[in-house]
Amino acid sequence: MKHPPIETWFCEMGCSEVQFQDMQRHLETCTHCRKTYLAWQEVEEEIKHLPLLAPSPTFVNRWESYAQAQVQRSHQTLWKWVGVMVGLTLTMLVGCIALLVFFWDSNLVAEGIAHLIRFLTRLPSTWLQIRYAATFWLHEIPLYWLPAMGFLLYTWIILPLSTWCYAMAKLALQGAKNP
Repeated sequence: MKHPPIETWFCEMGCSEVQFQDMQRHLETCTHCRKTYLAWQEVEEEIKHLPLLAPSPTFVNRWESYAQAQVQRSHQTLWKWVGVMVGLTLTMLVGCIALLVFFWDSNLVAEGIAHLIRFLTRLPSTWLQIRYAATFWLHEIPLYWLPAMGFLLYTWIILPLSTWCYAMAKLALQGAKNP
């Protein structure tokens, strides 16, 4: 009979009845494997009778402080990404307003600015709701997805806006007036 790896025979918990009988027959004839098998059984018995040791108090304190530091670092990283996303959003908002001023009629710009002012005056009253929702979702979304989602959002806004600006510029070159 071939010798399979020792781990396969002695360390696997569940083996079939046929495999167990094959192993028993082989152990009767092979002294090397029998000695190894008995040694493993002795090791298992010793491990079963070892006393359980509690970790030292300093280890527990060090581990808790390490875990708290990791949580603080992840929160700092998270809020840095939130700041980056807010900065990109504000940049896009200013860019949109600049494009509106450049391409649209002054009445529509005034209307857009009025909507923006109305939004900004309502923002403090809903800040807690926005903060709660953002905190909840930022803890639910894995940290490595935030840059990808920010890029997708940025692309989702910039691509149609740039296409619209290009179309308006082409129409202006052809002599079309703003609708």
